[in-house]
Order: sequence, then C-alpha cells, then structure tokens
Amino acid sequence: MTPAQVKNSFSSIGEVEASVSPSALVIKLSVTNSSLRYFVLSQTHQQIIFYGDYTLHHVANASELAQRIEKIFEKDEILQLPYSEILIALDEKYSLVPTEFSFMINRNEQLSQQCAGIEIVFESAEAIIQSLKKLFGNSEFLHLNSTYFNLLPAYLNSESEKLFVNVGQSHLDIIYFDSEKKLKLMNRYDYQAATDFIYFLLLCADELKIDRENIELVLLGEVDIQSKIHDLCYKYFRNISFIQKPETINFTKSFDVFSKHLHFNLYNLTA
Repeated sequence: MTPAQVKNSFSSIGEVEASVSPSALVIKLSVTNSSLRYFVLSQTHQQIIFYGDYTLHHVANASELAQRIEKIFEKDEILQLPYSEILIALDEKYSLVPTEFSFMINRNEQLSQQCAGIEIVFESAEAIIQSLKKLFGNSEFLHLNSTYFNLLPAYLNSESEKLFVNVGQSHLDIIYFDSEKKLKLMNRYDYQAATDFIYFLLLCADELKIDRENIELVLLGEVDIQSKIHDLCYKYFRNISFIQKPETINFTKSFDVFSKHLHFNLYNLTA
C-alpha cells in the first residue's frame, strides 16, 4: 500500500467490558486535522478504562475531515455507546478575552468557553461542528486548553516557580502563572523543528524575566525524555520534569506503561 492510500491508523489501550453499563461511562474526545482521540471513564470505579487514538493521514480539508469522523464512528462500537456524558474538545488556535469584554465575542461565528474569569475564544469549520453534533447529539464544545485553567494552579506551591509547556506535534503552548496563581501567559506558537521550539520558549522566558536556573520547567503532551526537544530544554533549564496525573484520576492496570503527561489535557477535560 502506497502512503497516499493510507487513510487512518488506530491504536488503543484497555477495554470496555460488555457488562459495564453505558450510563456509568463518560467519554472525553478530541478532534484535530490529524487525529481523533478519546478516553473512556468509568464513573463507578472512577477510572480511565479505555483509550482510542486514530491518526488521520492526508486530510485535505474540513469536509474530508468531517467525512472521516463519520466513517470512524460507523465502525467504532465504543464511540457509539450511549454515554452518560460526552465531552468534545477542539484544539484550534485561540485567543483569551477577559469576561468583562466578552460582549465583543461574535458568538454566531466563534466558539467560547469561560474559565476562571477568562473566555477562551476559538473557531472550527462548520462541517466539523455539524458532523459532531449529528453523531454525538447537541454536545457542548470545549477547548482542549481549558484543562490548564482548571488544573495547573493546583500544581503551584511556594517552594518553586513553574513554567508549563504543552508540546503538540507542530505547536507548543506556554503557560505561566504568577505567585498568586493568576494566569500571566497562555500562548500558542507553531514550530517545525526543535530549534524553533526552544527559540519561542526562551523568548517567553526572557519577556517574563524568568530565572532559568531556578524555575521548574514542567512538560506536558507529546514529548519524552529521548526527544531532541527535551535535550534542548535541558540545555537551557536546570530543572525539568514531566507533569504527574492528579490524585483524583486513576487508570486501570492496562495503562501502567502509558506516560501520564501524554494527552494530560484530554483525560482531565471537564465541562
């Protein structure tokens, strides 16, 4: 099979047993131009029990992406379950608007989500929105970065200052809170190479007047200790760590080798 013929590839962890009632299950799903991912949470045991990951190859436009999503849904029995709660996250470019200026948002053309006194404003192609609504009902659409507003302040303490970086395949989000746990920066930068990545990270560190010798750089997302990105970060920051899962989130044993900083924003997604 030639690369041009490759449409989707799929990987998964765990299982959803037939004996489990769908009324006790929550699905957390994200869609991008190159992926459809989801976690299934059992409310009965408060555990993540399943993870499905579709990599979408050669998607030409929004209409084709919508068609791919519908074809995946038709074949995926787990996606078709009647869940008690369905959370759908988009990972589009965004802007942050203080709630006192929310009247400026064009809600006919833009999606938004309120988080801690700020609204995340983002857009998505109408074909994608309509397809997801058709498949999953009149769902509320969230932004994948909303997780950071809800959870990251809990990782801050008086002992060390932290700079959070979410790593995507072609973008990074830099997130920084002040000593009072108020958001000072959350911004997205596109990159093609690790050198681009470190350029934007160092630029933000300089603008925020961050002491790179003392701050803890906390990595989330699609990065590991063997990556060039990690190597470059270690060259410029003395203290580097990967974010740990919250104590309130548990996984079945199938996930023992799953790195919990990976897709942290999705499995922790809340409305």
